[in-house]
Amino acid sequence: MLSAVRNAVKSPFALVIVVLLVASFALWGVNDVFRAPGDAITTVGGERVTVSELRINFERRLQTERQENPTLTNAQAREQGIGDDVLGQLVLNAMLRSQARSLGIAASDEAIREEIRDFDAFTDPLTGGFDRLAYQNFLRQSGQRERQFENEIRNDLVLRQMTGSLFEGIDHPDVYRSILTRYLSEVRDIEAIVISPAAAGEIGDPTDEDLQATIDNNPQFFTAPERRAFTLVRLRPEDYLQSVEVAEDEIAAQYEYELETGSIGTPATRTYTQIAFDDAESAQQAAARLADNMSPADIAAELGGNPPSRLEERQAFQVPDNAVRDALFEAAAGDAFAVETRFGNWFAIVVEDAQEDEIPTLEDRREEIRDTLATAAAEDLLYGDLGEYEEARGNGFSIEESAIAAGLPIEVFQAIDEQGRAEDGSFALGFFREPEILADIFARPPLIDSELQSYGDGSFYAVRVDEVIDSRTRTLEEARDDAESVWRLQEVDTRLEDVAEDVLALVEDGQDFNAIADANPNFRIEQAGLRRNETSDIFNRQVVGLAFALDIGEAEATRSGTGRAHLVIRVADAHDGEAPPADVLAQVDDFLNQGYRGDIDSSLVSALYREFDFSADQIETDLRDQALGVVDPNQLQ
Repeated sequence: MLSAVRNAVKSPFALVIVVLLVASFALWGVNDVFRAPGDAITTVGGERVTVSELRINFERRLQTERQENPTLTNAQAREQGIGDDVLGQLVLNAMLRSQARSLGIAASDEAIREEIRDFDAFTDPLTGGFDRLAYQNFLRQSGQRERQFENEIRNDLVLRQMTGSLFEGIDHPDVYRSILTRYLSEVRDIEAIVISPAAAGEIGDPTDEDLQATIDNNPQFFTAPERRAFTLVRLRPEDYLQSVEVAEDEIAAQYEYELETGSIGTPATRTYTQIAFDDAESAQQAAARLADNMSPADIAAELGGNPPSRLEERQAFQVPDNAVRDALFEAAAGDAFAVETRFGNWFAIVVEDAQEDEIPTLEDRREEIRDTLATAAAEDLLYGDLGEYEEARGNGFSIEESAIAAGLPIEVFQAIDEQGRAEDGSFALGFFREPEILADIFARPPLIDSELQSYGDGSFYAVRVDEVIDSRTRTLEEARDDAESVWRLQEVDTRLEDVAEDVLALVEDGQDFNAIADANPNFRIEQAGLRRNETSDIFNRQVVGLAFALDIGEAEATRSGTGRAHLVIRVADAHDGEAPPADVLAQVDDFLNQGYRGDIDSSLVSALYREFDFSADQIETDLRDQALGVVDPNQLQ
């Protein structure tokens, strides 16, 4: 099908039709015919923030947040304001892009290519060069097209140019640096009585009332998330590859085409200096002197030639004179010679560098050409089926009926949650590679056949949500084992907290710290001297932060950073670090920089919002909610 389209547009009749269409679009003001209509959540200074842009960035933010909180759902993220935060950043970026455009700030295609080549993920570990396959795999896995990703890089480069200069040359008062250096280098000697879980004693069996109370008081542990059942039709190039066969003569023809167009390999080049003369004798004398490494400028002046010109890395097609070209590409580095041009004048030439061509053989290219041709053939098959499917949909058929008409497979999925898990916890593994489909399923109203959507690298899908199973708290019978586990953990924690309070009371009554620990086999002593930014074993950030809030000799009960142990800590001593290490000094500068940057950031954001007179009224809330996966409860009835 693609081949047919390409051939059709070469027809003069087709060209006339295209011209008339363009003219009619211009006449009627249809200037957005090739853009998705109505997909701008807001427009700031001519820069659009689209539904797909917010959806993609929201999903990325969710992936980051789930590294710390794997159970975080889309709904919880929205409640925490993460969606609004992402949208706010996109609006700010749009403002900056608009300002950059007005100032003439842009990123060149070469800068974008260099930025992409510098990504470690796209570097071949063997050659150190750019790994095109790794790049394509990344785009496929992230569900982006190459142009989309390059536009992201372009915007990022422009924003860096806009904001980078704001933070250059920051200087801070020495007194701030001195105070912060002393603050961060302070060391506190901390000692702790560690109360192990064994001190809680034997825990009996819970009653049903205990377990139900545990479920009621901890719904986050016992909530079954919303799940959706759906019907899916997918058209993916890889699904067609198995039915494609590429003939050897097609591979050979493609290889010959690559040779003819110079699209493969590294062409031969010559770097040389030439001096033009009117006669053969002068040119030959000049060539002899060039061979002796004499200065071309001096030779030209002495023998009456034109000023010398130096030409770097010229390919054969870049040398207009056939005689000069033939002589150049027969010569090696260091050769000097005289040659007559087709116009009758002469050149004295010295070759400074000679690079011969490196052309891969047919055998070298065979597999890549086979893959390329197979992919093109698979795409032709895909678009053929896609046309039949769309024709059926246009006739009012459902997605299943249209799939049958086009000979496409129909996939019916039982209810899964936003993470792709079924009720039994098993995963629908395919959606790890196609997260955009899963996100769409949970953003889409039920019982409505979707239109065909593009995704990934040339793939398409259509989906219908068949059933929505609301989020609910699991019953006692469903969650009994989990509820008992949580109950036991909480019961142990409560008992250890009581033990810790008893130990703290003994310490505050003046009893010896070590003697208290020695009196109970489930206690032990831990000690450490730490700065504010340091941790050690059971002394996590929370414990160290508490220690720096206490006075010398003061004690407090807290929890350990490892396991479920409780602590009673006491600050034995505090002293200044005489020679702060390099990392402490770096922290001082970072802290000061962040403070100054924060002030600049706040001023910049305020200025931009005033400049563009932007307010929440300019946001299309329906489109925002669509991007964030909000579903109107009335649509679920």
